[in-house]
Amino acid sequence: MTACGMNSAPVLSVRNVSLGFTDTTILAGVDLTLHPQEFVAIVGASGVGKSTLLRALAGLLSPQSGQVEIPTANTSDTRAWSMVFQAPRLFPWRKVRGNVELGLEGLSLSKAERRRRALEPLALVGLDELAERWPHTLSGGQQQRVGIARSLAVRPRVLFMDEPFSALDAITRRRLQQELIALRRRTEAAIVFVTHDIEEAVLLADRVMVLGNQETGQPARVVETLGVDLPLDERRDHPDFAPLVQRVEAIIGNY
Repeated sequence: MTACGMNSAPVLSVRNVSLGFTDTTILAGVDLTLHPQEFVAIVGASGVGKSTLLRALAGLLSPQSGQVEIPTANTSDTRAWSMVFQAPRLFPWRKVRGNVELGLEGLSLSKAERRRRALEPLALVGLDELAERWPHTLSGGQQQRVGIARSLAVRPRVLFMDEPFSALDAITRRRLQQELIALRRRTEAAIVFVTHDIEEAVLLADRVMVLGNQETGQPARVVETLGVDLPLDERRDHPDFAPLVQRVEAIIGNY
């Protein structure tokens, strides 16, 4: 975690949260504190509740018990949080800039300010020169970068990412992973990132939260949270990288 994050008040606090539907509890006893610029990855076996937890953290799903606290937006022209989904979800009748402006509509911004605020994150993801292109003319990786720019345009305090690279080919996915590493240095937002890819989680995160079922038929829990104390720009080639990936894989395999 950056010094900025360590010296700032939390942007997200979760205390003893349980989640589920009607009479079924699928996740129990979740605790999490997240600071500005911190990156937490959530991993676990399929169906364990990773995306359910992400939606609860964003306030889209009410917990059965416990408390989720997301501070309000800093100003009337920002939002407390935003979400990047597995698919870009771009509107085909809006050009790239228009898609990024979508999240800004409803905020206290003039039309000219919305245009400027849309171009800033497009420049961050390297697509400012494509602002007047239609979505169908972009590659899959470029479309997902537009989705990321749209989420950053509202200057969120927390950026939630739900398997944002899973539908991409391996080369594009690796490129966007590196872009996200660079991007997180240029935003104050904390990031919560759900992925099935353990290597991706260890590559990107400050902490990896592992969900698992400790007993068959019982709600899943956070079975372990691992800190990733490796240089961010050199992780993939660091001698401790592969062993840490294997450790996370082994934990998931045990649950």
